[in-house]
Amino acid sequence: MKQTFINAALALMLAGAFVSCKKTSNSVDSTGLSQEEKSLVASAGFNSNWVEKTGAGYLIEGDILLTKAQLTEMSGATPTNNFIVGDEEHYHTYNMVSTPSTGARVITVRLTSGFPAYYSTGLDQALARYNSYGLKITFQRVSTGGDIVITASNLGTSGGGCILGQASGFPTSSGNPSSGFTLSNSSCATTYISTADKADEVIAHEMGHCIGFRHTDYKKRASCGPGPGESAGSIGAVYIPGTPTNVSGSYNSWMMACTNGSNSFGADDVIALQYVY
Repeated sequence: MKQTFINAALALMLAGAFVSCKKTSNSVDSTGLSQEEKSLVASAGFNSNWVEKTGAGYLIEGDILLTKAQLTEMSGATPTNNFIVGDEEHYHTYNMVSTPSTGARVITVRLTSGFPAYYSTGLDQALARYNSYGLKITFQRVSTGGDIVITASNLGTSGGGCILGQASGFPTSSGNPSSGFTLSNSSCATTYISTADKADEVIAHEMGHCIGFRHTDYKKRASCGPGPGESAGSIGAVYIPGTPTNVSGSYNSWMMACTNGSNSFGADDVIALQYVY
């Protein structure tokens, strides 16, 4: 998740940037990745020209941080008959969080130290919103352990904007949520995430990735204005029935690549959440 200015208005943007790195050999291109690494990223369903190699793994499409092992696992997925490549719709990945036949699965969430106090309030708000819709998953905050762990780090900037958060992938093949995500505690990030509502907005979005939701406008990123879209590929961008098949850049969804600053679920978001969970 990245902060940028669009049409003189502050927006949240989940986007990547082309990273200029010196070539070390003929097998490494300007992204700093070998052809083998680029092929792995592409086979996992992501844009191989929209990736940055970091000490912790591969930063993909701006806010998804994956290890080589995670990419390898994703590259083995196969399409389903519900795979639709459209322009702007609600989507989820092939791997989703497994749920019981009766009752609801409890997913624990922990916020580590290093955040301003209002981030804690924002997390409580985000969990309460998810829990208000009678889903087959519920979220419970814990002080130790945690299925989803939110860590703090100075994520810096990318592509001329301030990075607000980075998801650590999507649900695993065993049906567990992603292990968590990082929120930036840099002065640049906290300039935007300056209230509990803003923390709620960013946390809810990154949690959406953890439980398997792609960007609503992944194909064209219409909410961010003109620019490249994202790839679906083997990780999956499965259309969620009952949600719109054509939305504008100002469309309000908690999983839009760039938001309008709202910490709420739109009516179609609720349809998507309740259909999947």
